[in-house]
Amino acid sequence: MVFEIKYRDLMARIGQIKTKSGSFQTPALLPVIDPKNQIIPPNTMKKEFKCEAIITNAFLIKKNFYEQAKKEGLHNFLNFPGPIMTDSGAYQLLVYGEVDISSEEVIKVQEEINTDIAIILDIPSSVDATYSEVENGVKQTIKNAEDSQTQRTRDDILWVGPVQGGVYLDLVKYCAREVGKLDFDLHAIGSVTQLMERYQFEKLVDLVMAAKQNLPLQRPVHLFGAGHPMMFSLAVAMGIDTFDSAAYSLYARNNRYLTPTGTVRLEELKYDICVCPVCRENSPQEVLEKPQKEREALLARHNLYVSLMEVQIIRQSILEGTLWELLELRARSHPYLLEALRRLGEYSDVLEIFTPTTKPHAIFYCGPETLKRPEVTRHLKKLETFPQPEETDTLLILLEPKTKPFHKSKEHSEIIKIIKNLPEDYQKKIQIATKSTIFGLIPLELEEVYPLSQHINLKPDPITLQHTTKVITRYLKTHNYRKVIIQLAPPEEDTFELIRKACSEKNIDLHVIRVEEESNLKKNLEDLQKLLTEATQCEK
Repeated sequence: MVFEIKYRDLMARIGQIKTKSGSFQTPALLPVIDPKNQIIPPNTMKKEFKCEAIITNAFLIKKNFYEQAKKEGLHNFLNFPGPIMTDSGAYQLLVYGEVDISSEEVIKVQEEINTDIAIILDIPSSVDATYSEVENGVKQTIKNAEDSQTQRTRDDILWVGPVQGGVYLDLVKYCAREVGKLDFDLHAIGSVTQLMERYQFEKLVDLVMAAKQNLPLQRPVHLFGAGHPMMFSLAVAMGIDTFDSAAYSLYARNNRYLTPTGTVRLEELKYDICVCPVCRENSPQEVLEKPQKEREALLARHNLYVSLMEVQIIRQSILEGTLWELLELRARSHPYLLEALRRLGEYSDVLEIFTPTTKPHAIFYCGPETLKRPEVTRHLKKLETFPQPEETDTLLILLEPKTKPFHKSKEHSEIIKIIKNLPEDYQKKIQIATKSTIFGLIPLELEEVYPLSQHINLKPDPITLQHTTKVITRYLKTHNYRKVIIQLAPPEEDTFELIRKACSEKNIDLHVIRVEEESNLKKNLEDLQKLLTEATQCEK
């Protein structure tokens, strides 16, 4: 088995990828090693940074160090004892328009230098390329993938089947399906670097999700050129298992200092905001005063520390089941990341399939994006088919108390006592449900199902009030109640018309109990008892 999955959250996976040079844990950042300019030696990455795997460029090695790399082997050549992935030269193809190497040569080179994870030659596309240009690239990528099946001579190397298609999602899906049919150990999604450089994260979400939904689920997926650590959690949440980045080095050249939430110009940095070894030993001013090469090396080391630390934070979030919370936190780093998170929320049906049904913590409401998290989607799906007992014809909708489970709250306990004092036949006709800021509506029978009692929410606001109203309206349309009794607080008046309309359309007898003050429990109970007593007498 190449890939062993241990923990999940959303589409993210903590696992182990096994190669002939050892295993490494996912999600994983593979720092890009330029064989011509190793600003941080690979062996230092292994020993000091605890970096488990790296990526380098087979095309550049062939062009500059082929005989040496063949003779010494890639691991000795780079002085790195762990797993190494090699890219085919596709990025150079995107930048320069052509590379003087064939797809068969790329395979031969990677086998001869003894890489661990090899990528066949694919044809990337520019964000600005026409549909026809991208389509031709996709067809050539698929042909190269098909040809590689007979061109490969080593089965101890893990082979990567790339997915291309750029911003044209139908081509991405087509490429993923066709390449996914072939014998590959991993897959990689390309043509994303320019999207990230332009902060088009929303398009990145569509591209990655299009590929992921059409690739074999059991195979790890790599993302080319992930770049900045502030978007790593977004990539991982979509099921990206490994990703490479040269940002640690590229940003250092221009005095750019990475943080988990953005980038700071070194000359603008006045305070020590990091505790990595570089920053503990050097103030921003001291780094700025260093000679250029030394300054660049120090910044690159800081940037790599920050990038690898973000991966550790993501892994911990997966383990704890708090990856969505981390996404919401990182999304506040940049408006376009927030836009991307909202776009990811549109795929909540897909995320829900892979999200664990229970977690060791409560869910936090952090904003309207929380309403799109997969646990909410899962509950809303359950509501649509939630059974209504045959004898039940009355739905009692209560306000959300602070205590959870709701039925143990003082308010609901008293209401349940009132109902238990009604004639037994009428008790069976009543189904109790509670409004919920996050989940919309929670039937009493589901209250102790995770996370319906394991969540922390704020007071209702216009967005959550509208959400709750829509959920209740949908529930009424998919069930058959003859009577609805609903508690209504003053802030809910503006959105209540939808519920009133739904009841009217289904000829539901609607009774409203207006709760003016939460603290006036006695009056609220008296109003409800009076209504239920009257309803019982009417039944007689």
